[in-house]
Amino acid sequence: MNANTLLLSGWLTSLIASMGVMANEDIVALQMGKPAEDEKLDIYTVDVKFHHMFWRWGDSGCQFGWGARGGMLKVGDDSTARLGTGARVECLWGNWVVWLPAEVLWLADHEFGHRGNGFKDYGGPFQFSTGIGLGYAITSNWLIGYQYEHMSNANMYEQNPGLDSHSIHIEYRF
Repeated sequence: MNANTLLLSGWLTSLIASMGVMANEDIVALQMGKPAEDEKLDIYTVDVKFHHMFWRWGDSGCQFGWGARGGMLKVGDDSTARLGTGARVECLWGNWVVWLPAEVLWLADHEFGHRGNGFKDYGGPFQFSTGIGLGYAITSNWLIGYQYEHMSNANMYEQNPGLDSHSIHIEYRF
């Protein structure tokens, strides 16, 4: 490492440490979605997510954490497991919460239906998911909201149709 890299690393570390404090909040969420656009096959998602929020940006109401998810992707008459891990950034203003998730997902199966007749191929088992959510805290522990989510394989495979979803999001914080 050269001196500039060390200086920059030290500066960023001190900036983050001086402005941030340790957060300690856990979130369990249930998320149910359907495609944002018309599809030839009926598609639904159901996921349970867990996030541990461990870093807060001062008194701003914004925090960061890591998490995991497990669920199901149903395409037509077929369904598959959908597992993943990733990060979440959120900001709280009064009872309103805005969050941005970024995750890596694994699909147990990525091809659904029959070729030529309602066939959907997500390209491969590994997918990336990003989104934006808006929720309202109905109590200090319960939140209900909406999340727009985009899942695709970022052109890692020959096929990359992606899936954009509108999701209902219910979470419990403790």
